[in-house]
Amino acid sequence: MQAHLILNSYLQRTTIVAATLLLVLAGCSENTSEPQVAEPTAENRPSGFELLNPELSAAAKQIALDYAEQIRVDFSQVSIEIEKLQSAIGEFLAQTSTENLELARRSWLLAHSAYELTTLHRYFAASILDEQNSIALLQLQYQINHWPIVPGYLDYVNGYPDSGIVHDINVNLDSTGLREQHGSFDVSEVTLGFHVLEFLLWGSPDAQSESRPADDFHPIDTLSASQIEIGYSLEQLSNNRRRQLLAIIAGILLEDFRELESLWDSQLEEAEQRIGSTSETELIKTLADSMSAMLTEELLLRSLYPMLNGDFVVSIQSPYSLSTQNAVSSQLSGLESLLLESQAENGTTLDLVFSAISDEFSEFFYQNFDASKSCLVLLYSDTDNDAASTSTEREIEVVECINLLTNMIDNIDRLKLELELSY
Repeated sequence: MQAHLILNSYLQRTTIVAATLLLVLAGCSENTSEPQVAEPTAENRPSGFELLNPELSAAAKQIALDYAEQIRVDFSQVSIEIEKLQSAIGEFLAQTSTENLELARRSWLLAHSAYELTTLHRYFAASILDEQNSIALLQLQYQINHWPIVPGYLDYVNGYPDSGIVHDINVNLDSTGLREQHGSFDVSEVTLGFHVLEFLLWGSPDAQSESRPADDFHPIDTLSASQIEIGYSLEQLSNNRRRQLLAIIAGILLEDFRELESLWDSQLEEAEQRIGSTSETELIKTLADSMSAMLTEELLLRSLYPMLNGDFVVSIQSPYSLSTQNAVSSQLSGLESLLLESQAENGTTLDLVFSAISDEFSEFFYQNFDASKSCLVLLYSDTDNDAASTSTEREIEVVECINLLTNMIDNIDRLKLELELSY
């Protein structure tokens, strides 16, 4: 379901059959012909933009090739941050204290922000990988970062002190079992990924006035008389199962992201060859499509539209750490970095290429971009205020963010239209 939604947003490539070969007979006898010349296909035929702006066109291709390598570099950095997160969780479990719990939470925030910084990378990657690898990429994303989650499927929530697999001793806590449980009954009943760790580290804001205490993870090494009478073992106690669950999921997260990183590394050479054989015009459209798809899928469809309809449960990405604004800021920063920081050898940025195609892009896009970022950060920073969440002021704020994002997407769509008209 998640994979299908994203795949439908990416550029659909079509193959074009080569035109009929032209036979040139210039002053030749009836039995002699010049070599046959094939008419260029739409994929490699220069567009009006490429003919009028050869330097900018060449720069666009170089930026796309460099971007493929930058994806590899940034994925490597995410892997490092997740390793640090796993280490911080290990230290917390080895010496369970409030201080170490806070360090584990900070490490989660850094690792998750690093992952969200690569959101646009993953949209672009899925658009240029073959279908099999695109689906594999999207499946890994579902395992790594699906939201929303059902917290009561994992552990206690308000009014249900014994809910979740932490308290269900019939559920084996091991890597194989947790992978099988992930989304087996419903797409949101997940047992893997960043947001499962988030819930375990912070707890549900509905379950208690403050975040989850470190005491929830203190190891229990002695059974009480009533527990002995019931027949419990130490491994079945909720604190010990919660500790075990936290450690296993942290390990699986690292495994899954390393698999995603390896997938891209293994396909990088082929991706670069595909970029090299694609016309500059098609590459520009692919980059633009990736941007508009990310803004539409991640912000409008998954978050702002449900929020406008009053569904605040599914519209907030990180409700336990109250850090959705960090994730959104990272997503937009990744887009901004591609536009303004990625440069060809002559110093040309993708922003300059886009601006050469569309005067409106340079004039209006960044106005909406800056305003959108401010609007979204403010909106998600207030998600801990239940009163504001249901107020008329909140609805107005959501509509404002939607309008600004829609303007950004319209700017990108107009750019693509002007590019198509240059053919």
